[in-house]
Amino acid sequence: MPLQEIPPPVGPYNPDDPFWQKVWSVLEQGRIASGAGPSGQFTREEYERACAELELIPLSDEECFSREIKDRRAGPPDHTFVETVSLRLAHDRRWGIMAQLRQERKELRWEFERRFPRGMSRQDYEEVCANLGLQPAPDESIRATAADYLAREEIEDLPHINLFVANFRDMGIFSERRRGAAGA
Repeated sequence: MPLQEIPPPVGPYNPDDPFWQKVWSVLEQGRIASGAGPSGQFTREEYERACAELELIPLSDEECFSREIKDRRAGPPDHTFVETVSLRLAHDRRWGIMAQLRQERKELRWEFERRFPRGMSRQDYEEVCANLGLQPAPDESIRATAADYLAREEIEDLPHINLFVANFRDMGIFSERRRGAAGA
């Protein structure tokens, strides 16, 4: 049975308000039907099962991962009951995407550290960028790009892959300079 709209809360967020109690109840119903654990993260399949249980149309992963889903807190007065539930499910899918991307990035880091223990040569960097569909940065801007990656790694969930790869090229430039200085 499709979700029915209910009256919004009368005041600011209050977990004891019937509106929010119904939101949490319906979200729990979706989570149970999805088979997801209590982590607050959905795989694509879990998200689609939760939406099917609640008769909601699932958003695409691109929509779930959008800045709008990340930055917006779903709820009245901007959203109805059904929109609130739908957007909160999408937010949990966003966390699932983040977990997946973090795992992929961790595996890529291990691979890069194994293949390029002293950083990437320019040729290696360009080949990796081509394989990942990235535009390689010129060596003159690599230091700033790598520094941007390190700064963003501290404050963002997952810095852009361009910055991640440039960080390995920066290590390669440093190694090349050390070898050049040692040979001079």
